[in-house]
Amino acid sequence: MDAFEKKTLKISRGYTYTYYTSEGDRSLPTLLFCHGWPDHAEMWKGIAERLMDTKFPMIIPDMLGYDGTDKPTDPAEYKWDAMTKDLIDIMDTEKADKAISVGHDWGSICAARLYNYYPERVVGCVFLNVAYTPPSRERFDPADMNKMAEQAFGYGTLHYWEVFAAPNGGEILNDNIERLYPLLHAVGDAQKRYYCVPGALRQHFNSNDPDPEIRPYAQDPKFRQEFIDRMRRDGFDAPQCWYRAFKDQQHLCDKDLPEGRDKVDVPVLYIGAKDDAACRVETMYPAIQQGWLPQLDQKPALDAAHWTPYEKPEEIARLVKEWLGKNYAK
Repeated sequence: MDAFEKKTLKISRGYTYTYYTSEGDRSLPTLLFCHGWPDHAEMWKGIAERLMDTKFPMIIPDMLGYDGTDKPTDPAEYKWDAMTKDLIDIMDTEKADKAISVGHDWGSICAARLYNYYPERVVGCVFLNVAYTPPSRERFDPADMNKMAEQAFGYGTLHYWEVFAAPNGGEILNDNIERLYPLLHAVGDAQKRYYCVPGALRQHFNSNDPDPEIRPYAQDPKFRQEFIDRMRRDGFDAPQCWYRAFKDQQHLCDKDLPEGRDKVDVPVLYIGAKDDAACRVETMYPAIQQGWLPQLDQKPALDAAHWTPYEKPEEIARLVKEWLGKNYAK
């Protein structure tokens, strides 16, 4: 992240965030990037550097629980109303009045919630891989979601939550970092076989079965070692709180939002991926059918899997640049 200025800020609820900025043209809205699990601000480097010539200011935080940012292990600290306020604190410090919230994985939901909670501050959204998820007003049960997915797709998409949202999920992943890495970045249908089959993750971690082949971008030894070193240093206890918070119904803070906030009435760009078995592009259909995204620009699915910012940064940057030019040209 050498092209960006690294900063830290103690936000209003007491946690310290690390984030990176690019000054840009302050008459343009700020691109606010929200990474997901189990990443950090560095994930956006390949995209953000390619967007610097657009002159849009940028803020790229390590999200709560990751890398240079504090890592509470109480799931209650990961409520949407609290984490979106953290981002507003950063925006206010950087004098960024308006933002285009950009997210991947859990960061896509956080980017959406930033609009849901602060529509006066967000003038656009970009969602990568994870489709728009409206505010949550009902209890969440992964088993119910798996039943719905089985009816729609023939398999449950959230079986990996058996490990990820378990009370000891962080411990399990801490003990299996090297075995986890190839499962994140595997070729073909491996994501479906390990993430979308009951018990498959635990079985693999407890076996001597060979790891799947990994995608070209993840074959870089430096990329692999940096991930392993970072997660050995920081652990998974805090990152898994993003899952545990949802399973513990902390998301029901959304019930206090007005019903009209479900509609994202600003330009939205969605980019999915063909080989993302857990986060299928079809999950965007309900939002379209409900009229929640009246200004949606959905691109054809990329020939990639879940970690599109690593696998297709040039293509994503090009699509985002075109979308910015169409919607925010001066």
